Amino acid sequence: MSDHIDEPLKPYAHDKAEYARAFETFLTHTNQKTKTIAWLTDFARRLRSRNLFVDAGAGEGSTTAALGKFFDRTIAIEPNSALRVELERRCPDAEIVEQTIADAKLVSTADLVLCSHVLYYIPQTEWPDTLERLTSWLGVDGTAVVVLGNAEADSMALLREFLGRQFDLPGAAQEFKTRHGGWETVIQLLKCEVVVDDIEAACTLTKFFLSDYPDWGRTITRREVEEHVRSHFTDPRGYRLSCDQDILLLRRH
Repeated sequence: MSDHIDEPLKPYAHDKAEYARAFETFLTHTNQKTKTIAWLTDFARRLRSRNLFVDAGAGEGSTTAALGKFFDRTIAIEPNSALRVELERRCPDAEIVEQTIADAKLVSTADLVLCSHVLYYIPQTEWPDTLERLTSWLGVDGTAVVVLGNAEADSMALLREFLGRQFDLPGAAQEFKTRHGGWETVIQLLKCEVVVDDIEAACTLTKFFLSDYPDWGRTITRREVEEHVRSHFTDPRGYRLSCDQDILLLRRH
């Protein structure tokens, strides 16, 4: 990180190379992606029917491609044109919908609807409505799976520490269940971590996690980040941040 120790940091811009490099640092040093795909693959294999898979917020398509091979059809919802380029390359047989989750119009009913690490970008007040939207695409025996960072994981605790923000997936699930008594809501915890061996990479990861919420609303310096990293993430292997995930299952009783 090249910022002067006491100068204000700026969040990584999502459309810039520095964000891509930080994301690559995360992917190279975490078990989150492989563990998530393994969990989802096992879940998909056990479904009664695998006619249609809907990936709501498919991103660059790596998870879409891994799961799509188990289904007859795949619909990938992705409004970001930059991400769709890679999505189309990885999933040439998928039907790609360019709208947001709120605007997408699906006719077919799905056996699995996945929404992985997307709710961060939707106001929390709209989460119960979003869960309603996702479940509206399901067939009678279908399941919606929502993946989000666990609130107690280091990657999410950074939001409380630096930005005073916190996400509440269990609260949204309870509100959904209150509205729709015929649905079962279950949250499972998937333990994950990211480990790097130097302070520079650890600070990069900290800034990377915070950059998903670019309206910081306060000044954050390199010194502040580095002090937090050294005091909270020092590990015999170098620096470790937990990035556990909540996996919310929504299905009819």
